[in-house]
Amino acid sequence: MSALQLIPLNKLVESEDNVRRTERKRDIDTLAASIAAHGLLQNLTVTAREDGKFAVVAGARRHAALKLLVRQGERPKDWPTPCQVVASASAAEASLAENVQRVEMNAMDEVEAFAALIAAGQSPEDVAQRFGTTLRHVEQRLALAHLSPRIRAAYRRGELTLDVARAFCIGDHEAQERVFKGLAKPITSAHAVRGALTQGRTPLSDRLALFVGVDAYTAAGGRIVKDLFEDTIAFLEDGEILQRLALEKAEALRDALLADGWGWAELNLAGGHLEGFAAERLRPGERKLTAKEKRRLAAVDAEIERIDSELEGIEDGPEADALWDRREALDGERDAIAEAARIYDPALMAHAGAIVGVDRDGKPTIQRGLIRRADLKALDKLRSKAKAGEDSGEDDADEGAPAGASLSKALTRDLTLARTRAIRAGVASDVHVALALLVCTLAQQSAGSGDLVGPEINATARDFGDDEVFATLRSARTFPETFIEALALDDETLLSCLAILVAETIDLHHEGASAQDRERQRSADAIAAAIRLDMSAHWSPDSAFWQRTSKQYALDALAEGSDFADLPEAKRSVKLKALAKLKKHEFADAAAKAFAQSRWLPDCLVTPLGEGALALTNAAEASLAAQH
Repeated sequence: MSALQLIPLNKLVESEDNVRRTERKRDIDTLAASIAAHGLLQNLTVTAREDGKFAVVAGARRHAALKLLVRQGERPKDWPTPCQVVASASAAEASLAENVQRVEMNAMDEVEAFAALIAAGQSPEDVAQRFGTTLRHVEQRLALAHLSPRIRAAYRRGELTLDVARAFCIGDHEAQERVFKGLAKPITSAHAVRGALTQGRTPLSDRLALFVGVDAYTAAGGRIVKDLFEDTIAFLEDGEILQRLALEKAEALRDALLADGWGWAELNLAGGHLEGFAAERLRPGERKLTAKEKRRLAAVDAEIERIDSELEGIEDGPEADALWDRREALDGERDAIAEAARIYDPALMAHAGAIVGVDRDGKPTIQRGLIRRADLKALDKLRSKAKAGEDSGEDDADEGAPAGASLSKALTRDLTLARTRAIRAGVASDVHVALALLVCTLAQQSAGSGDLVGPEINATARDFGDDEVFATLRSARTFPETFIEALALDDETLLSCLAILVAETIDLHHEGASAQDRERQRSADAIAAAIRLDMSAHWSPDSAFWQRTSKQYALDALAEGSDFADLPEAKRSVKLKALAKLKKHEFADAAAKAFAQSRWLPDCLVTPLGEGALALTNAAEASLAAQH
């Protein structure tokens, strides 16, 4: 081979003989910065061309970096470039030798080199600039410099991977060596190392950590251990401080509940199963909203409707995410207004209580109206005394939040419309229920006490897009056109016609927002129970449904009613958090898939158990008889 020659940079061109076909342009900015700081440390290999130029057969990345420096004004176009000229026949062989025999610098060698520069007085920013790399890369390499010498030596021997070495950085030397000693070699699981080093520490994503908040924790002197290599991994070092702050914050909520008049209030920060409580709860009534609350509620509803309309016209992306965030905030405000309007009977509150907990997102949860079994008799006596002149019992239970309060008015309207269609079809085939509805309606009208909510029996059929269903039912029966024809029909035929005619009048769809809507929901529940309606046979939560709900509503439903409900709490929490990070359409598809084998229904579609819906088996009856 010839000696080195200085060839003007503008005389150099790329060669087809360069064996590196991929990643020729990778990290050119970094390489250019290095050349600017340290000069060209390795010459280029070229072959002469007939047009007087030289083709670069080895050093394509260095060539590209030099051209970048020319564009940046760091080098002149004709900068004399050190090159070794080889014969054209040897070009491919020279390129192959340079690329195949090149050995990447060992990460630990780079660690020690950077550490030496820092020890000599350079800053991490200086090192990053001189070597054309990022400050984060330098900081990560410097973090590896804090590894125990034993761990560094193990890395050089190939007993652990670079990811594992990074995982060791979260502990001190003593902890590193203790964990290293206890793991089989070679060590390939960074997760296992990180788990062993963080035993007794609390992840930043833990529900109590979220409940307390990082600011409060650090203000109390708590320490945080961060993983420099994983942005999402951090741990709270001081468990005692975390527990104390969580307890203090929860106790403040408990004291407020006691001040409100509850007979007792307890904490359940561990999320354990509750024992010793009756199946029923004390239900709140509902005071009238103030004028200010009504105005704000109307404004919130209008804004939610506007956002829902806007969401229908845009695809997933930052704009849609911002609208969903805004919508969820409005849902929360709407629920807060409803919560503020709920009132409990002070006399009954003294015999019931509440429990303060923390959900998986770190938000406080308060279960009000819990009744200990021992307090049931005292409550029953109070209710009996208050019964005269007051509505209690089932009426109290009906005065809760509007059905579907966590769903939008439009979505609740569509869901209850689907239920209305199913109820109409059911009543049309149940003569007894239809006759009961007719008699009840006429009796109320006769007594002047108003109409039964639901059936609008005034000879006007309501149209809910189910004409085909009723056309099929009508075709199987003989409907009279005159009174004489009706008299000629037998009672069974008249009753079957009556059932269809009554069913056609039923209108039970609503928006779940007003007192009238709650009355419609109660009437729908009663009729659905009478005809034993199973809405899961008529409706299922598909992707379109989940796209119209808030993410929080969907996450709560997933935690309680999907396949996830059977998972251990830790595993369920991980899966739900992963789902929450998906874009809206991906999240909706995943939710629909999770409910594919489920019979879950939103509250406004659930049919309450009617009389006779449950029956004891012979074995159960025998067991009860034996007890008595």
